[in-house]
Amino acid sequence: MGILCLCLILTLPATELSAQNVSASPQNVIRPFGPGTVSISLNRLSADWGNSGTYVWSVSPAIGVTIGSYSQSLNTANVTVAFSSAAIGSYTFTLTRGSRSATVTVNVGNIAASSSSGSTISAFTVLNGTYISGPGEIFSPSVQTAALGLSANGYYYYLPADYSGNNGVLSVYATNPNGAGSTIIGSIDMNGSNNNDLGFVRLAIDQSGTGWILAGDNTTLYLAKFTANGINSTTITVIDPSVTLVNGNVSTFFNGDICISGNGTIYALGNSGNGGVTQIFTGTPNGASTVLTKKWDLVNQHGNPFSGSVNGTAFDALGSLYISTSTGLFYINQNTVNTATGTVQCALVSNVSGLTDLASNLFPQQSALPVRLVSFTGSYLHQKTILNWETEGEENFSYFEIHRSNNNSDYNTIDTKLSACNMNSRQGYLFTDDLSAVSGTMFTYRLKMVDIDGQFKYSDVIMIRKEITSIKGITINPTPIINGMATVRFTSQAAGSSALSVSVVDLSGKIVLQQQNKVYEGNNSISLNGLERLQAGAYILHIANGSEQQSVKFTIAR
Repeated sequence: MGILCLCLILTLPATELSAQNVSASPQNVIRPFGPGTVSISLNRLSADWGNSGTYVWSVSPAIGVTIGSYSQSLNTANVTVAFSSAAIGSYTFTLTRGSRSATVTVNVGNIAASSSSGSTISAFTVLNGTYISGPGEIFSPSVQTAALGLSANGYYYYLPADYSGNNGVLSVYATNPNGAGSTIIGSIDMNGSNNNDLGFVRLAIDQSGTGWILAGDNTTLYLAKFTANGINSTTITVIDPSVTLVNGNVSTFFNGDICISGNGTIYALGNSGNGGVTQIFTGTPNGASTVLTKKWDLVNQHGNPFSGSVNGTAFDALGSLYISTSTGLFYINQNTVNTATGTVQCALVSNVSGLTDLASNLFPQQSALPVRLVSFTGSYLHQKTILNWETEGEENFSYFEIHRSNNNSDYNTIDTKLSACNMNSRQGYLFTDDLSAVSGTMFTYRLKMVDIDGQFKYSDVIMIRKEITSIKGITINPTPIINGMATVRFTSQAAGSSALSVSVVDLSGKIVLQQQNKVYEGNNSISLNGLERLQAGAYILHIANGSEQQSVKFTIAR
């Protein structure tokens, strides 16, 4: 990654410099994105500090920051500072000599924004939905912009905001990391012989340095790509003249944006305008067969459809998504995913006006939004629990853990199932849990859904009640019954609280014989009385022990 430089010059009045402790007011300065070097300068220090002696630079906090070489002259003191890719937030640098000191604050940004209605490229510092600082101006683009991209090595790419009368033709601009050298690097006619204007145009740069453009004219979505090579000229190519949407409509992409995860997955936000809907689509570029599948509907903190006019989206380092509207910066909270309704909440981070797009050069392997669980059900049959579940949109998904509890509190993992990796349609799963040797009568089950980066979410809990069977292994001897005499044998786990009721029922449902017998723990044998009075044919032996009832079919022959 290239060296990134930002020079901060603070001019301090002589009256302040004569004081015992000199302090510059903290500055809301956002450095360029990604790891790199910043040059910080303080000038006119000689008035009361002297022209010689040891100057010392320090920083707080120090994690993720390395102070490099110092230099000083008659009126200035400089330091070179290297930030790691994990650095984020507010860093206070202090220059001291003896009892004198001066400070300057550098805010490390992680999301770029086209702000002031597209006339400025600025930066925000946010972390896990918490606003830290911004917007801080980085540079002014050569044209008003509403589509912004940022490469891994800090180059900016943007598109003009106005597409009226363009007949589908657009140009891509690029600047150096410091905002200098703005130039057009390529142009493309997105819809060819179709002369419709493009109402929706957004771009993003992926981790490999490929630029992607998603554009729409309210009837068709077009996908194009180019090689992002600094501010050098490039060729832009339409790879899919009609992107397929699953569970969505092209008209939704009246507004919106795209960003690209570290494994190349496109996250596309379609927004139909104020009062409409905002939906998240995901998919992997696949030439002329690219498919984007709707994954979530955005709702506000009250569960109602998000009504903002979304115009930007970007990742932070944790894989969380941020979106922008003309009235603010919002955070999509993955902890509010509702798999039953297919929704996720977004909340206001910063109430700022004039945002037209977002970008970052952070490329998490995936968003932390988990797989969508469409259904999860269970049933009990023959001493076994049968679990069924169905998912949708399994890109970047790893596996399921099946959890069981007999107290609805302490869960154990009883098995795992790997993802079928079915990204474009629904996928069903089946698991059978044999409870024949498991003590207890009531069980609860849940699924732990684990993404490839270790992020996970639990399903809702379902309850299964185990049948209580105290009598097992019922047999009738002999079979068939010939001389009117028969013995019923079975095993009982415990003595019954009441007498065992034994009935013989013919095929019309009429009770033809009935008797009662005491039940003993262990092996039991009882004689059936009065069979000699019955005609030859098929019958049903019905045994009732309290609420437990079992039946066995037998035959009488003459």
